[in-house]
Amino acid sequence: MSAHDALAALRQETGALSAVLRPLDPVQFDRPTNCPPWDLRELVVHTAASVGIRGSFPSADPQSVLSSATDYYRRPERDTRQYRQRNVERTRQLAAQVLAGTSPARWFDEVTQDAVTKLSQDDLNRTVLISGRAMRLADWVVTRVISVAAHGLDVALTLGSQPWTTSSAMTVVRPVLVELMGAEPPASVNWDDHTLLATATGRRALTTTERMLLGPLRERVPVLS
Repeated sequence: MSAHDALAALRQETGALSAVLRPLDPVQFDRPTNCPPWDLRELVVHTAASVGIRGSFPSADPQSVLSSATDYYRRPERDTRQYRQRNVERTRQLAAQVLAGTSPARWFDEVTQDAVTKLSQDDLNRTVLISGRAMRLADWVVTRVISVAAHGLDVALTLGSQPWTTSSAMTVVRPVLVELMGAEPPASVNWDDHTLLATATGRRALTTTERMLLGPLRERVPVLS
């Protein structure tokens, strides 16, 4: 996966979500989501904040062992109730602050466009510190594509719309999901990339037949939420 592919995917996936959000009326942002207790406006704020860049990325020691995009999602704290509760509380506080003077769609546009601009001016192949781990900046960008793609599914579910995940996003997301699963899903489950994304991120439940066909891999699904 090239740095160019990662940034192009982030640009296109955030742009696709922006295009969905802009026409929504304020009442639609009141809708509850499948990420309780957030309503749609809070989910949008969380998604934008996950991409936002507030300062420069510190360079890591060149001798550091690098973490991959997959390793980023294997951080043990991600599976704790405390981690998730902090996410909920921070998002609700941030939404109350930033949405006092703007709409969720406009704030999403501003934050994500600023992030893409800053990343385009950076060296995505350099090694930086993210959450205390050394990783290539481009690999962190891949995790941001996953965030926007997964939460884009949440927005689609909230609105009762067909998902719009871009092909460029799926190109960089799929290898990470497969690595988190531990193996390619068997051909017999007949998943396309979009079904893999929805299932691996818990936005779609496994069927009884799929559980049988997956065998031991079923215990790895969902790989993240």
